[in-house]
Amino acid sequence: MMNLKRRSFSFLSNPLFYLIVIAITLYSVLSDPSIDAQETMNAFPMFRYNLERTGLVPFVGPSGNTFKWSISSAGEIWSSPVVGADGVVYVGSTDGKLLSVTPKGKILWVFKSGDEIFGSPAIGATGVIYFGSVSGRMYAVNPDGKTKWKFQAAGAIHSSPACVDKETVYFSSYDGKLYAVGTNGKLLWSYKTGDAIMLSSPAIGKDKTIYIGSWDKHLYALNQDGTLKWRLEVEAKIDSTPAISNGAVCVVDMSGKLYFVNLDGTLKWAFDLGCRSHSSPAVGADETIYVGAQDGNLSAVTKEGTLKWKFKTKKPITASPVIDANGTIYIGSWDGYLYAIQTDGTPKWNVKIGEPLLSSPAISANSTLYVGCVDWKLYAIGQ
Repeated sequence: MMNLKRRSFSFLSNPLFYLIVIAITLYSVLSDPSIDAQETMNAFPMFRYNLERTGLVPFVGPSGNTFKWSISSAGEIWSSPVVGADGVVYVGSTDGKLLSVTPKGKILWVFKSGDEIFGSPAIGATGVIYFGSVSGRMYAVNPDGKTKWKFQAAGAIHSSPACVDKETVYFSSYDGKLYAVGTNGKLLWSYKTGDAIMLSSPAIGKDKTIYIGSWDKHLYALNQDGTLKWRLEVEAKIDSTPAISNGAVCVVDMSGKLYFVNLDGTLKWAFDLGCRSHSSPAVGADETIYVGAQDGNLSAVTKEGTLKWKFKTKKPITASPVIDANGTIYIGSWDGYLYAIQTDGTPKWNVKIGEPLLSSPAISANSTLYVGCVDWKLYAIGQ
């Protein structure tokens, strides 16, 4: 697979072409302990925080827009950071490196994968870090930065893995498959959907059902052994990661339809955001659903499927929101600002970073917010 250089677009045969076209277009215009053992009160261990991918964290976020520090990588940071129980932050970069960073902004180690990293890592219960790259490899890296194992998928990996039980790792690939790989790096099973899976990452329910969206315009529910439980057809391709909350699954298709699906696979309602979307929904404590769209709006939708409010940024939103323990919603936009929004849709604060924010925020137990930027930097915001 041809390497992608920063802001180089001569690779029509590469599935990364799709991501870059989106980028150019946009720029221009708690539960079963066996499942949730990773979700300690001191960690933000995976994309969207938990296996249900709700984006709802038990920590209070920063009360103001003070920069604590920033560190530079050698590539754009589209990857969303994660935080270990010891406060160490992990994030990937388009230069193919996974960074391990202390809470004070010191780089502990750098792992070189050799190809672009777009998805967020995931931290397993034993501290092993899992992440995929455009080469199609899923890596397991020990906390000291040494390779534990690597697994080769048949397509690029742009999404983020989920790790459960005895460190079974679930992840999706551009080859259209959802993979289950064991603690030894060996394939347990794979399930083939009808088209590519680009950005959608697996969400896992309390009953261990696995949910994933595909470009074949279906939301899938799979049993733990990889057999199909059900699938639901939607109107357009799915890039968003499903979110599971209180007996339902929320997912957004690329046309901007938000679907609220019962756990038996029947559709309860659909809400039209009015614009194309690649953002994943977050679900608040009151079950309000928050999701961004290409028109720059963050929409808040009730569990009954009605609009509560919209918060307007100046450019598209492709990142996904995170909600803190007080209900404050944090989201980055292509306008270069990170926003903190109150539950009534009014602004709490914002901070100008300057370049587009495709990375979704992570919040640590000490109320620090971490977010990556295409300006090659990882930022820490807090007191």
